[in-house]
Amino acid sequence: MRRPQLRRVFRLPALVGVAMMVAACGPAVGPDPGADAEALASLADELWQRQVDDVVYVRLMEGLPIERLPDLSYEKAEAEAAFAQTVLDRLAAIDEGALAHDDWLTWAVLKRSAEMTVEGFQFYWYSNVLTPYSSAVANLRQIFQSAALASAEVRASYLELLQQVPAYVNDVEMLARGNAESGFVVSAQNMPAVVGLTRASIQPAGSGMFAAPGSRMANADGAEADAAELEAFYGEMTRIVDAEINPALESLAVYLETDYAAAAPDGVGLGQYELGDAYYRYLVRFHTTMDVTPSEVQAIGYEMIAEMKAEMASIQADVGFEGTFEEFREHLRSNPEYFPATPEEVDERIESAANAFYARADEFFERKPEAPFASRRLDPALEASQTYGYYNPPMGDDPVGYYNFNGSKLDERTWVGLKGLAYHELFPGHHYQINRVLEDESLPDVRRAMFVTAYTEGWGSYATFLGLEAGMIEDPISQYGIYMMEIFLANRLVVDPGMNALGMSLEEARQHTRDNTFESETQIGTETLRYSTDMPGQALGYQMGKRKLMQLRARAETELGDDFDLRGFHEAVLSPGALPMTVLEQHIDWWIEQQRAEAE
Repeated sequence: MRRPQLRRVFRLPALVGVAMMVAACGPAVGPDPGADAEALASLADELWQRQVDDVVYVRLMEGLPIERLPDLSYEKAEAEAAFAQTVLDRLAAIDEGALAHDDWLTWAVLKRSAEMTVEGFQFYWYSNVLTPYSSAVANLRQIFQSAALASAEVRASYLELLQQVPAYVNDVEMLARGNAESGFVVSAQNMPAVVGLTRASIQPAGSGMFAAPGSRMANADGAEADAAELEAFYGEMTRIVDAEINPALESLAVYLETDYAAAAPDGVGLGQYELGDAYYRYLVRFHTTMDVTPSEVQAIGYEMIAEMKAEMASIQADVGFEGTFEEFREHLRSNPEYFPATPEEVDERIESAANAFYARADEFFERKPEAPFASRRLDPALEASQTYGYYNPPMGDDPVGYYNFNGSKLDERTWVGLKGLAYHELFPGHHYQINRVLEDESLPDVRRAMFVTAYTEGWGSYATFLGLEAGMIEDPISQYGIYMMEIFLANRLVVDPGMNALGMSLEEARQHTRDNTFESETQIGTETLRYSTDMPGQALGYQMGKRKLMQLRARAETELGDDFDLRGFHEAVLSPGALPMTVLEQHIDWWIEQQRAEAE
């Protein structure tokens, strides 16, 4: 039986994400589905099968073996753009007015996906596959460490996949060389992380990302594996890693350290590149799924920061601290009682907060996913280059969805905001939203696998607010911690467009972050590089998405008055799966009309 699972898309190459975005078009009301609905369903099934055949994270979601590594080539991207154009042509032949509402949502999803793929192809040579959050090399870790090894047959398949890695690494190097020839080289500010991540991947076969520990070798039927077969497996694995993969990684590292690094610009942000301004405006639309400009986003960021500081001042007064924002920040930073002693304490605080909300889930939601959740420490090899961590849904034979937290430098990581983090990442945030969609077999498969930054991250931020609104946080210091987290996310709306499009330098962005957030210098350093040289635009989705959700809820409350039901609103937002905010807005307008009609 298929277990619905999904690999979070954040760390996949940018062009994979481009193929997963969705559309904003007017919903249809009325006619029964007919030939047009059948044509749409056929197209959706065809697109889903292409993803199953070709996309790594979809195969992981479906519990299928990874038989080939991603194709990073220009030719592959060109073919995908050409195919996307044929999808647009087929969608144009479908009368959207003849579709029922849910079918229209699918039509809109496919149309936007194809439009973004066609438009995004012009920026192929700006594909970033080197930096910590976007590293094509680091992505191999998930593929190989989740691979099944419980039979001689799958171990043979593992070796076949391992034999593809040298060519894959060579493709990464060729893409980096093509980037450089096109004038796109990662900023010198992030080169230490780029080189360090590549060099950290060069490990002996028994200890690196391709290691196959004995605990994964027990045959599925419980029988011991044949000793001679295992010896041959380990011997061939070692040969491939030592003689083929590590030399390819060494070649990549040497190139990055020499010719590539020599061409690296000192500045940061997309605006310094020839197509950078156009690309960033594309990414703003891509990640916010709204028709907004960098300047408009930044203005919203300044406004949100001012609003949050006012709320924080009120809480500060309630706890009786007389002093400025900066003085209270220093009090929280310098008082050891506000810092966890061990990673185990971080784990316990995150899980207990999420479990407490889960116990009250029926007050806010009509249904819950079956998949359990937990937190665990991030791989220490990744901690130096990632500020916090990330969520992974259930995968392979592990039915648990995990938030992987950064457990390093705990003297810089206050526990004050951990309740909000737990709500954002686990329940009722990412774990809840992603898994209830993956477990919904009534949705078309192509929509179950959707990831939309503004929707998914917006819901995570909305979930944090919901915990505060619901009275889940009685301690005023932890209430203050919610705003510490939220102002950190709002700050992104200022510095991300600032560095990429509006002339803000790296140091100006860092100073703005120092002035308005509670992050350490270590965190400020990694975060500002993430926005400006790793994943420009992605960080805008959090607060822009949450802001839109809050606006839609306020609209529904106003329109429906006493007939407004919070559980019903949440179901309306969550049940269609991830949608761009413009499509979600039209869907909620449709839902409001349905609710009004039922109340009459």
